Amino acid sequence: MSEADGRSPLSRLTLLKRGGIIAVVAPRKGAPADAAPEDGLDLHVCLTAEGRIAAFSGHVDLGTGIRTALAQMVAEELDFPFEAVEMVLGDTADTPDQGPTIASETIQVTSLAMRIGATQIRARLIGLAAAALQCGEDEIDLRDGALFRGEAATPAIALETLLANERILLPLAGSAQFKPTDRHKLVGRPVARVDIPAKVDGSFVYVHDVRVPGMLHGRVVRPPYGGMDAGDFVGRSLIAVDRDSIADIPGIRAVVVEGDFLGIVAEREEQAAEAALRLRAEWKEWAAPAGLDNLGKALREHPSTPRLLVDEGDVEAALGTLEKRLDRTYVWPYQMHGSIGPSCAVAAVHADGITVWTGSQNPFPLQADLALLTGLPKERIDVIRHEAAGCYGRNCADDVAADAVLLSRAVGAPVRVQLTREQEHLWEPKGAAQLIDIKGGLGPGGSLPAYDFHTWYPSNAAPTLALLLTGRIPNQPATLRMGDRTALPSYDYENMRLTAYDMPPIVRASWLRGVSAMPNVFAHESYIDELAHEAGVDPVEFRLRHINDEHAAELTRATAERAGWQPHVGPRMEADGEILRGRGFAQARYVHGSWPGVGAAWAAWVADVAVNRATGEVTVSRVTVGQDTGMVVNPAGVTHQVHGNVLQSTSRVLREEVTFSQTSAVAARDWG
Repeated sequence: MSEADGRSPLSRLTLLKRGGIIAVVAPRKGAPADAAPEDGLDLHVCLTAEGRIAAFSGHVDLGTGIRTALAQMVAEELDFPFEAVEMVLGDTADTPDQGPTIASETIQVTSLAMRIGATQIRARLIGLAAAALQCGEDEIDLRDGALFRGEAATPAIALETLLANERILLPLAGSAQFKPTDRHKLVGRPVARVDIPAKVDGSFVYVHDVRVPGMLHGRVVRPPYGGMDAGDFVGRSLIAVDRDSIADIPGIRAVVVEGDFLGIVAEREEQAAEAALRLRAEWKEWAAPAGLDNLGKALREHPSTPRLLVDEGDVEAALGTLEKRLDRTYVWPYQMHGSIGPSCAVAAVHADGITVWTGSQNPFPLQADLALLTGLPKERIDVIRHEAAGCYGRNCADDVAADAVLLSRAVGAPVRVQLTREQEHLWEPKGAAQLIDIKGGLGPGGSLPAYDFHTWYPSNAAPTLALLLTGRIPNQPATLRMGDRTALPSYDYENMRLTAYDMPPIVRASWLRGVSAMPNVFAHESYIDELAHEAGVDPVEFRLRHINDEHAAELTRATAERAGWQPHVGPRMEADGEILRGRGFAQARYVHGSWPGVGAAWAAWVADVAVNRATGEVTVSRVTVGQDTGMVVNPAGVTHQVHGNVLQSTSRVLREEVTFSQTSAVAARDWG
């Protein structure tokens, strides 16, 4: 446990106010007009005279190892040792606002600023050395953090000498000439993750471990409409609270009621936990959504607005010319993050503002939500990010941070709030369900004359819960354009129509690894398999006939070869007593962001599957994965991600489905 605030000693303002630095800066988003010069600047990369490098990213490490990978990239461009780099991540006081950590954007997009900054510092350092040594810049060689003249074996000038009286602030450039990959010494090589030793020996400070002086403990009592965040009853259902029902529990500091927000603050955690169980409250009747036992029907009948994404050729006419018509429907269930540790946060509301310690993957959006919740300017809200128990989109980390703020404000002291397992399961925003219809079929010679793709996806805004429960924002649902991720298939269809049906949420939902991309790809790849079967063509060969991207084609061939794929027509099931064994193939490129989106990595899979004919049990015994990620920063990190993808995808397809109840909307309250 720690009483420290978890903030790096290499803070933005500390560095910008000292001498002996070269720093790359940019105007700070939303800085007040009267801000001091340093307060109005974002710091991206800084080199000190002692040879320490601080690099700043508004994104966070969710356990994927980006703290290590980003440090590799900075050290590579600067030609400094990896150990010299310290990353500062997701701290609203110190890092630039780069939005939420989503969609593989950290390496692909937001790392560019610090890479550019590193090249700028390197160039300025070489220029300073050349001027001091009265030689040409082409004579200066920067190696492993030391400055050499030519091929000399000893440094020509020390950093301390060169930067002792300097304070150089460089405006962040729009682009840079990065080091050629054939000169990379760190990028592309496995580097041990910097966070693992502390996680192994138990000294790592997760958000659950944060302790601050004078801290009290809080618990929340959620409304009965578990997992619902839209409707007239939201924020308007609490009738009465019987404070006397917990009068005999010692240490109670406050019972806090704001709209439908209900919480307890106590001196000790067990006191708050017992009080939350025993506190009696009266709530209005409410109606759970009906029909979720038939998700396909519920999604089809939910109010929606069609949005045409692609309309190429004459799909209706092409459908009438098919030799073999094939119409299919695919239904993807609601799914749960199921974080190992229920969400936790600590908040301290004080005279000067608010400090929050959180496991959020969205520090800056959370800061804006807390400003809306409290009415304070966001510049007075300091969000300090710690790692939590993992999430792949939106669990309850933001919700519990806002809970802690409300409870701390009520008692004028820091408050730690820990959710229960039941609260986490009921209230975390679920990965949204999806319904997909495809109309098409085969033309002459196995051609693909038509592809009519329709995808229904309920919105997943999932506003921070305290904003809804206190009535700070309307309880009416927002409709987002989110169902179109990777909606464009990887194959050439002669006539194609893609339609997304935008709709409000049915139950509380948010991003869960890939948003709508995973169900859309599931449909694309299932359908192309069925077309291959109807055409009497090997599934890999059929894909290669129609695939529309050479990257994808090359990856398909390579993955099939690595897996020892044997061409076959129709289902290839081998009987082994009661066990049937078969193989399947799929490939896709993940496309994220607003339509038409940004392409990220390609992947291809060969899955070896066994089915027990007596029990129906399905076992995935082996998966061969081909992955094209572009520039690989840390091969070990990519390998870990691929392993995680296989485990999670297999689990989501075979075992995971959120069920619903007429009494509490979400039925799943525990691991069982």
